[in-house]
Amino acid sequence: MIAEVRDEVTKFLKETIDAEGIRIVTVDKTDGNWVVEAEVAEINQYLASINPEYRVFEKEHYIVKLNGSLEVSSYKRVRDGEEEQEN
Repeated sequence: MIAEVRDEVTKFLKETIDAEGIRIVTVDKTDGNWVVEAEVAEINQYLASINPEYRVFEKEHYIVKLNGSLEVSSYKRVRDGEEEQEN
């Protein structure tokens, strides 16, 4: 079951934030739901806007929550323990 959770989160992040590389850090099951932390390599959009040939990546962390049916119910980007963006 954990493999399916990892696959769903990876697929979701690739489609949603156009991630280049994804590493699943933790997978936790609580009350029938899943909470996954993922480390994601994203292109630095500022540098890419200056020169499209720049391919500088930044490491970001995301928390993705899935229900018991493995549907994503929420995700948020976190940095240094602070919640930055919730969708």
